Amino acid sequence: MMSESQIPVSEASSSEEALLARVAWFYYHDNLTQEEIGKIVGLSRLKVSRLLDKGRKNGIIKVYINSKFTGCFALEESLKRRFALKHIKVLPHLDTELLNERLGVGAAQLLASVVQPGQVLAIGFGDTVIRTMQHCNFFFKDSQLNIITLSGGVGTYMRGIGQLEESCRINIIPTPLRASSVNAANMFKKEESVKDMMLAAQSADLAILGIGSTSQRENSTLIKTGYIDSATQLEQYQTAGAVGDILGYFIDEQGLVKRDFKIHDELISLPLERLSNIPTVIGVAGGPDKVDSIFASLNAKHINALVTDEKTAGAILTKSL
Repeated sequence: MMSESQIPVSEASSSEEALLARVAWFYYHDNLTQEEIGKIVGLSRLKVSRLLDKGRKNGIIKVYINSKFTGCFALEESLKRRFALKHIKVLPHLDTELLNERLGVGAAQLLASVVQPGQVLAIGFGDTVIRTMQHCNFFFKDSQLNIITLSGGVGTYMRGIGQLEESCRINIIPTPLRASSVNAANMFKKEESVKDMMLAAQSADLAILGIGSTSQRENSTLIKTGYIDSATQLEQYQTAGAVGDILGYFIDEQGLVKRDFKIHDELISLPLERLSNIPTVIGVAGGPDKVDSIFASLNAKHINALVTDEKTAGAILTKSL
């Protein structure tokens, strides 16, 4: 008898997919609870939950809510008019710590509705973008996209795009986001491969990027990835008038880049003024600490599309009055 460890990979994969499809049918069509499904298929509720999550991420399960009111329609229309946005998705409020995960799902759904086969998609640095990529396989399979990063930061990007469909061509700028010095950054930028990718990135058909906040402190992606030493440094940027960052460039409340920040000369990242070359630039961000930086990004037209949550959307509109 063949042991579990001896089962061919393809056979094991097919078996899991068959189980996943069976579980999904029970859950979405028969409206059974995860506990009820577990009893039928002989799995714990936790394993059923993990199967459903895996199915959503790899595209086997596709859930569409067919209503224009799904994403808080009134808020979407108000934001679209106020900032002349091409696309907008506002997620209903849910009191949870998993906001970035929800934003990633919403951003993936928006991308699926606007991306065209064979296009070039530029992706920015940030946790919400990485989470977005983790939910994109369900439409990337048929899109044959060319994906290119808007900055260096190989390790962080690989968390999101390392599991993408092989049909996608992926190009990561082969540098850190921030070099150890201005001289080191200049050396990176002189490399032909880096220059070519920067040019390709600014010529993309659409882009998706995160928006940071100087109010985040320890939750900042720049701190978590080691590109900023401490929350104290972020606080100093805030004291100097910065409300947040895009691709590592810190902006003030008007959305203008703070020119006197040394970090900007150490970045290997597409300058924000070049984002205007990209027809559609989607910002993905939410939460009370992001209101000022999202508003600034919209005001300066660094982005012309937005995915955010209901409370943040309301606060942005209030701020714009």
